[in-house]
Amino acid sequence: MSEQPPEKRVTVANLAGALGVIVAIQLVSLLVTQQNRPVYLEIVNQTGYSYNPLGASPAGSTGNAILLVVLAFGLTLGLVALLRRKMVLSFRVIVFGSVSLSSFVLTLVTAGAFALEYAPAYVDLLAFGVATLIVVLIGYTIFVKNRPWLSTLTLAFIGAEVGSFFAETLSPLTALILPVAFSAYDAYAVFKGPLKQLIGAAPNVALVGMSLKAGEFTLGLGDVVFYTMLPSLALFRLSLEASILSMLAIDSGVVITLLFLSKKRLLPGLPIPMALGVLAIAYYLL
Repeated sequence: MSEQPPEKRVTVANLAGALGVIVAIQLVSLLVTQQNRPVYLEIVNQTGYSYNPLGASPAGSTGNAILLVVLAFGLTLGLVALLRRKMVLSFRVIVFGSVSLSSFVLTLVTAGAFALEYAPAYVDLLAFGVATLIVVLIGYTIFVKNRPWLSTLTLAFIGAEVGSFFAETLSPLTALILPVAFSAYDAYAVFKGPLKQLIGAAPNVALVGMSLKAGEFTLGLGDVVFYTMLPSLALFRLSLEASILSMLAIDSGVVITLLFLSKKRLLPGLPIPMALGVLAIAYYLL
C-alpha cells in the first residue's frame, strides 16, 4: 500500500475516498459470494476443497498457507529478476497470464451464475462474453495504456471474485490462517523483501496490472483479495452479521494503516486489517 502522488497527505477527504472504494469492492464480493454459493458448494462437494495439498487439519492448514506464501515469494523474486534485466515485455506477459487466467475462469462462473438467474436463454453467450471482455481489459491495461479508472474497475472486480472464490472453496481453517500468513509475508516483502525491490526497480511497470487506485492511494491486488475474502468467508460460513462485523474490523484497520502513511511512503496493507478481521471472525467461532 502506498500513497499517491507523493505530495499528497492523509486527509479526511482522501481517507473517505479510499474507504469508499474498498467498501464498494467488499459489497461486490459479498454479492458475488451469495450468487456463486450453489456453484461453489457443488464443486466442493464433488471434488473437495480447491487447494488442500496438506489436508484440513490445523497442521495441514498451516502448511497449505505457508506453501502459498512460498509460491508468492518465488514468483515475486522471478519478476524482480526480469525487471533488473530490463525484460519488461516478459514481465508484462507473466503478469497478464497469471491475472487473466484466473479472472477468465472465475468470471465465467460469476457471469454464468447471474445470467442463469436473470437471462437464462443467453447463459453461455453472456458468460463467455463477459469473461473475454475482462481479459481484453487486462491486456489493454498492461500492454497498451494504463488508464487508472479502467484498471481500477477491472482489478477491483477481479479482486472481489478471487476473494469470494477463496472464501467459498478453501477449507475454513486454511481460509483463516492464510490472511495471517500473508500479513507476515506482506510486512517482510514491503520493508525488506522482494516487493520493495520490485517497486524500486521500475515503479511505472511493476504496479501495472497488480495495483489499483483507491482515491489518492494505491492498493495492491493482493490487499483487495484479502479485504474481500474475510467478509465473504463470514457470509458463507457464519452469517450476515458476522460478515458486517468483519468488514467494519477490516476497514478500521485500513483507516489506521492509511493514517500511518502520513509518516511513511510505503506500508504493508494487510497486517492491521487482517489481524482485526480474523479476530472479528474468531469472536463468532469461540
